[in-house]
Amino acid sequence: MPALRSAVVHVPSVDGPIASWQGDEWENRPMILGIDNIGLASRDLARSVDFYERVGFVRAHQNERGCTMIIGTTKLFIFPAGPQEASTRAITLVGNPVGIDHISLLVDDVDRSFAELSARGITFTSLPADQTWGARTAVLQDPDGNNLYLLAWLAKN
Repeated sequence: MPALRSAVVHVPSVDGPIASWQGDEWENRPMILGIDNIGLASRDLARSVDFYERVGFVRAHQNERGCTMIIGTTKLFIFPAGPQEASTRAITLVGNPVGIDHISLLVDDVDRSFAELSARGITFTSLPADQTWGARTAVLQDPDGNNLYLLAWLAKN
């Protein structure tokens, strides 16, 4: 059977295709197409789903295993945690335990997003501030202590 050389393959995302390959490009396509979702183990699934809805995520699918939530092209899969306790994480990055440290949520205006989420009852662990590495951020934690950064890149001079 001859090799497939004329197919057009579209990689789906929430907002439509994000990449496609055809002809000779097919053989050179990347093996990894991107991150599909981030899994978060939660002590209280309902409380976490409510929190992420207040942040702006919507429920895409829920079953006995957990809940997939989406905002833009970002998907979270939130599921019940086991009985073991996880280490806590600081917002300083350095010195935190091994594992996923934080999730940065790209926003167009950190200060406006901070104000809107604060009005929805979301508590922040840091106020909006410009960072030396070129972004403006504000930090909050979900009910299980996972660090979430609201992030907007600063204009380069």
